Amino acid sequence: MVRRNYLALSILSLILFVACGPDTIFLRPALDTPTQHVKNGNSLLTRGKIDAAHAEFVRAKSLDDGFAPAYVGLALVQGHRGDIEGGFETLDKARGIAATPDEVKSVDRGFETLERMRSTAQN
Repeated sequence: MVRRNYLALSILSLILFVACGPDTIFLRPALDTPTQHVKNGNSLLTRGKIDAAHAEFVRAKSLDDGFAPAYVGLALVQGHRGDIEGGFETLDKARGIAATPDEVKSVDRGFETLERMRSTAQN
């Protein structure tokens, strides 16, 4: 009888131990790309979440230091924070590393956006 209780208690303890463990974390490497982080950052910028957008652009840059759209995003964050001139400096860096026609267009759009921010701030 004691042996049966010990066995039941052991099985119950094992079940509780396994059931209470941490949840499995499924990594999604396709979501941890510079392109995806820039996309997330741009979405956050349009919703006014400047600090969260900044974190996304920083992550994109850390994954690929030569990814021009990450610099464009960082420049736009600087503009939203009131450092428009610093944003232009960051865009100059982005222009120097832009490697594809799409990246060049992204940099050009960034310059246009910062120009609009500057003219709005001056009015």
